[in-house]
Amino acid sequence: MKEYIKEFDGVREIVYAADTEKHELLFLNKAGLEAFGYDSLDQVLGKKCHEVLQGKDFPCVFCGDERLNDKEYLEWTHDNPVTGRRYRLKSKLIPWDGERTVRMEIAEDITESDTQEIEIRTKKRAKSERIVMDCIKMMYSSVETDEAINNTLEMMGNYLKGERVYVFSIHGRTMDNTYEWCAEGVSREIDSLQNLPVTLIDRWLPYFDKDECVIIEDVEQIKETSPEEYEVLKLQDIRSLITVPLIEKGNLAGYFGIDNPWADSLHEISDILKMLAYFFQSLLERKKREDYLKKIGFGDGMTGALNRNAFIRDAMLGNSRGLLTAGCFFVDINELKKTNDTCGHEAGDKLILQIYNIICDVVGEYPVYRLGGDEFVVLCQNISAEDMGELESRLKEELGGKNGCSAAVGQSFLENPGDLSLLMEEADKKMYKDKEVYYKRNSSK
Repeated sequence: MKEYIKEFDGVREIVYAADTEKHELLFLNKAGLEAFGYDSLDQVLGKKCHEVLQGKDFPCVFCGDERLNDKEYLEWTHDNPVTGRRYRLKSKLIPWDGERTVRMEIAEDITESDTQEIEIRTKKRAKSERIVMDCIKMMYSSVETDEAINNTLEMMGNYLKGERVYVFSIHGRTMDNTYEWCAEGVSREIDSLQNLPVTLIDRWLPYFDKDECVIIEDVEQIKETSPEEYEVLKLQDIRSLITVPLIEKGNLAGYFGIDNPWADSLHEISDILKMLAYFFQSLLERKKREDYLKKIGFGDGMTGALNRNAFIRDAMLGNSRGLLTAGCFFVDINELKKTNDTCGHEAGDKLILQIYNIICDVVGEYPVYRLGGDEFVVLCQNISAEDMGELESRLKEELGGKNGCSAAVGQSFLENPGDLSLLMEEADKKMYKDKEVYYKRNSSK
């Protein structure tokens, strides 16, 4: 081995051999002599390796590393105080003169590459921090929380070169896709991703429990191990994804993520998403508070219908602008007072709820308002006269006494409505006429 090691004179790495007990240099190749400022091997032979190579008066701490052996190299990096350079070191025990074992070390100068790597990491970190700060600013750039969330998702999608960015909310055993941004040409999936079983993400939950990201670099990798998850993702044309848990008061409230992001930076993107998770959850909690305040400010506590405040907001403050048509229904429960007096207010409340549910079932997505104890109003924007007629027929049929549910119904319809108050007055008049007919018919019985 003593003769063999001389062949290292021709390599660019620094190579030396030193006695493990006396710490004396036995060999230093030409690259090493040049790096440490010597002209010949005779100048360093017999000198302490720590004096020549480290500029120290005592042995280096890594000389006594118990992991050092004669079967494999031990590797690490080290900043040399004599040369001022950074090296990747490989150490091993080798036989010497057939009588003893010595330490051989190969040092590869990685100063430039390491500096470049540090510069790259610094630039990437600066870019990530800029993305995070821009997204946080966007989160609080709008008074409307929904608008702030949607704008932030769009910014994330554009910065991170993803095809789809989204938020899922978890409610017990089910979850809903509540927000979604899609890149140009990418189909929306939010409507088909409602009321999904949480079991679809069973594989993700252990990661979420540890507040960790889920990274799928290639969806084909889970085809065999998680076939159900694979099918759901494949149907959405997802090739890769990153998802991050949203934690509320120590519990999993949902997650947000990005589909098919820039493939070369998945782990960097996951770091960005993790930094944004806290702020995103804060924004979603703000949305919940807003919804609650709207509910108590514009909702009827008993039925869940919109209340008089909401009716004034929507109907009396000029919301008819831009409407092509508008329709209105006034519905007044018949003999509610009699029900309360003879059967009790609990029965009266039950009747109010029954009537409200019937109205909702008939009119579908059109808003229903409860103006008083026995009176409901429905506003129908941009509805056709034919549809209004059909809804009126169904309401009168369902509220004509079936299952004890009776109510008077008045309807009005206008094209290019300039003032909804005229529409409502007409519906109100017709409702009272219908109520008069009801009482006349029932008084003769």
